Amino acid sequence: MKKLTYIFIILLVASCKNAIQNNLTVDKVVVADTVATEALPEHKADTLTKKSNPFLLNKLLCYWEHFFVVDNNDGLEITMKLYDYKTKKLLLEYEYQPKYEDNYDYKSATYFDSINKRHFEDYNFDDFKDFTLYEYGSMPMTSATVIMLFNNETKTFEHSELSAAFIDEIDNVNRILTTHDWDMDNVYYKKYHFDKKGKIKFREEITERDYYPNDTTAMKIKNYQKIINERVVKQRTDTLKE
Repeated sequence: MKKLTYIFIILLVASCKNAIQNNLTVDKVVVADTVATEALPEHKADTLTKKSNPFLLNKLLCYWEHFFVVDNNDGLEITMKLYDYKTKKLLLEYEYQPKYEDNYDYKSATYFDSINKRHFEDYNFDDFKDFTLYEYGSMPMTSATVIMLFNNETKTFEHSELSAAFIDEIDNVNRILTTHDWDMDNVYYKKYHFDKKGKIKFREEITERDYYPNDTTAMKIKNYQKIINERVVKQRTDTLKE
């Protein structure tokens, strides 16, 4: 009788273990199937193209074609293309991701009017408007005012050495463009002197840095260079008390 009782208990325990294992197996299969059938979120971006009416620029009849990628996650991206209206020649192409999207309201009826007013100015005093655009970096020190000069021979806009963090002054009377950049140690000023045809006659470069000989004295060291055709023709260093 005791043997029959022991056998019954053993069979009962084994049956319970099988049931638990079967339940776990079923649960695992169900979870795996559920995960496998879950849909991943879809990433969408809207695209559109906007074309301007013809307008006169640098004695050429031109038109804009802007291609927009509108993404809620990545913001607005614009590919700007400027064409000669008669020949369809590409005069300028620039890819840009504006920091302030409100400045580029592509839904506005005056969108291209604001583009032309904001991005064209004569920087080398040759009576032809050049293309400019401010690229925001992670901080003002890493930002840049991009300047693409208009080449009247090729009828295209070309990247130039004039690009800098900031444009300080455009002196139309004396035909001088002043810019500056800076880093953690120095401020770098450049003054470009142009002739009547928009060519650089020479440039002046001034590098400034602060100098503290002791705790109570503040000085400024200025290194000056005059450069013609990439050759330094004059230089000096001044130490000034502030």
